Amino acid sequence: MRRFPTILLAIATLLPAGGALSAVSITPPSANAFPVFEITTSEGPLRIAATELGAQRTENGLGIDETRFTHAVERLGKVFNRPAVPATYELTDNRVHLKAGLPGFELDRAALKTLLLRALRGSRSGLKLPTREVPAPGPPQYAIVVRLDDFMLDLYQGVGVQKNYPVGVGALRFATPPGVYHIRSKAKNPTWNNPGSAWARAMPARIGPGPSNPLGTRALRLDRGALVIHGTPQPWTIGRRSSHGCIRMKRSDVEQLYDVVPQGTPVFIVP
Repeated sequence: MRRFPTILLAIATLLPAGGALSAVSITPPSANAFPVFEITTSEGPLRIAATELGAQRTENGLGIDETRFTHAVERLGKVFNRPAVPATYELTDNRVHLKAGLPGFELDRAALKTLLLRALRGSRSGLKLPTREVPAPGPPQYAIVVRLDDFMLDLYQGVGVQKNYPVGVGALRFATPPGVYHIRSKAKNPTWNNPGSAWARAMPARIGPGPSNPLGTRALRLDRGALVIHGTPQPWTIGRRSSHGCIRMKRSDVEQLYDVVPQGTPVFIVP
């Protein structure tokens, strides 16, 4: 029977993507075992035997059990994988800026399998925990900034304003709340449902699509509260504090905006 030395492989926890410094120590050559990897983490050493990685002896020599290997990689991934941080839009001084994302890294399954086989065959050099970089996702394509005091909606693409739209905003009694939101859902020819508020007591329970619908022909619902960017059958209210908190747009403007921005688009409402 072939004799296998035990290999202890110590690796730092926070590794830069694509490269890992490793310190390798070899037990006395009389040891008769598959390699055992000892990986240094912030919570202490993590020991994982080659058998846990699926190493096995077969009639044709050394092999790897794919099921055990997959489970082991998932276990190691929980310790070593670092997700990429996507680029985001941020609002500074009422201007949209792009904040760069950060790449992540993850264990390279194919390279890890190659390393394991090399270790099983007695290699004592170049044993590094293999990782690969995960690129940072880009930001959403568009962002919306609603400037309440200016009664304007700015559509950003990248860092530049693509278009400005005049809007109506919440009346003083029903002020539109500033904050950071995103478009949760979109609807063509929406149905208006009575919210049950005092101002709506005399109105029907529902108003379907049509010229009297308070939402007009398009509605972009935000992710909190009852805030909606929508059209209006009262275009003379644009440029005024006229709504019950929502953001009103002219029909042609809201239909154009609806066709451009996808669900999930960030929305910044500022004074």
